[in-house]
Amino acid sequence: MTKHTPTEAIILAGGLGTRLRTVVSDVPKPMAPVRGRPFLEYLMDYWIEQGIQRFILSVGYLAETIESHFGHWYHGCNIDYVPEKTPLGTGGGLRQVLLKTHWQNPQVILANGDTWYEVNLPQLVTDAMFAKKPVTIALKPMQRNDRYGGVGVDDHGHITQFGLKASTRCLVNGGYYLLDTEAVTGQLRNFPDKFSLEQDFLAAMAKGGNVAASIQDVTFLDIGIPEDYALVPRILKKKRT
Repeated sequence: MTKHTPTEAIILAGGLGTRLRTVVSDVPKPMAPVRGRPFLEYLMDYWIEQGIQRFILSVGYLAETIESHFGHWYHGCNIDYVPEKTPLGTGGGLRQVLLKTHWQNPQVILANGDTWYEVNLPQLVTDAMFAKKPVTIALKPMQRNDRYGGVGVDDHGHITQFGLKASTRCLVNGGYYLLDTEAVTGQLRNFPDKFSLEQDFLAAMAKGGNVAASIQDVTFLDIGIPEDYALVPRILKKKRT
């Protein structure tokens, strides 16, 4: 893998958002309002500031809400949509996007549509370049952990295991990735339509030594539960309006 700054990003925005429905029930989770704007706007703005010029959105639940709001053009960037007719899981959603999209770059960013993580793109690209693996994942160091499975990393910066039980200091998957589009698409061709990105695909790739880590201790928040969603306005109050 050569050093190349990607200009395309996939955002997984097709989840049902079941845990958030007590406070946000009429829009998809990435469209949850934050200070008068959809959360997804903040997420896309962040990546535009780092050089992303095209977004491919994997959409499902209430997809029309997202499409009618953004259309195919946002702040100078093209937006394409790949809809799920039935829920495909995170892995199936990614697989469908990779197989149906014509890519302009050899690498692409993948981001969860319900996660705020201030990943530094140059660092992610540099870590991927040195690791020379088809997948590099941004990992968040946690001092306390009551929600996420821990991630094991060896002395070479390769991810070895997912789903570790850890309530104190550990690394967790931040939900942001740098993918080698050709290599990952080739691997996913043999997967079924519906599967889990982490539990099925990434776990298998890690066993073969094909997943690298980019450890970035920066602001991280998953808006998937009401308690964390309530914290989002404070975190994003300084972001562009």
